[in-house]
Amino acid sequence: MMMVIIGAIAGALLSGIVWHIYYYKREKKLLSHLQEMIDQAVDGTYEMHHFSEDRLSLLENSFKQYLDSSMISEENQKEQKRAIQELISDIAHQTLTPISNLRIYSELLLEDGKCDSGLVQTVAEEVDKLDFLIQSLVKLSRMESGIISVHPAETSVQELFAQLSNQYRLKAEQKNITLVMEDCDICAKFDLKWSVEAVGNIVDNVIKYTGQGGKVSITAQKYSFFVRIDITDNGIGIEAEEIPKIFARFYRSFEVPDKPGVGIGLYLARQIISAQKGYMKVASQKGEGSTFSVFFPI
Repeated sequence: MMMVIIGAIAGALLSGIVWHIYYYKREKKLLSHLQEMIDQAVDGTYEMHHFSEDRLSLLENSFKQYLDSSMISEENQKEQKRAIQELISDIAHQTLTPISNLRIYSELLLEDGKCDSGLVQTVAEEVDKLDFLIQSLVKLSRMESGIISVHPAETSVQELFAQLSNQYRLKAEQKNITLVMEDCDICAKFDLKWSVEAVGNIVDNVIKYTGQGGKVSITAQKYSFFVRIDITDNGIGIEAEEIPKIFARFYRSFEVPDKPGVGIGLYLARQIISAQKGYMKVASQKGEGSTFSVFFPI
């Protein structure tokens, strides 16, 4: 009887070991297959295949369906981006001549002096606003789709300041705003052309919201791993709850409906700076002014 019991126990143990090895190998194979599918999806080499459910476990089949749908969704998004890019490019191309003609006719009407100069000037300003909007949309769509890319390199911050001064000193003088740019011998890693575009959008914005006789200062400071550029004004300032919103595309504060702009300059600036592994932050006090800080890696 004892031998029978021992034999039964040994048989049960042996059977358990066999089943354990079987399921262990099956689970190991399943996990290996799932890991392979994940790796292919991450590398972008995953291809959709048709499997019958009897060949795959329920988990594998569910995961396969998820990856398939994700790949289709990603491809649809890429196709939509391409379509939007083509549409914006077509719009920019088709409106180039009409905008140029409108600008020329506005200048001719101003020189003629027979029309209300205020109305003609308003038309000219709206034409400039439309041109800026279209060009900004083209730049954004090309950057987001990867057609335009930034190429950061070690560059003098002073060169950045010099180009900003050339572009915005006259605009500041027209509002009797003192534009101060600190001399410095600091270098950082950024794309000069696109950084002039990005920081220039910020400078243009602070000049716009700084009153007559105000002051805008641009300074640079070097830290261990980055260079900080501060654009500071003593303008109208920003409400605390609005600060997270000002970098949104087409966002315009309800408090300044009379100011020119389309709400895309700061969004474009942040996109350009982020593409260079930099970042931005804002500190502001309502009625006292704002400081926009741009950080570029060294």
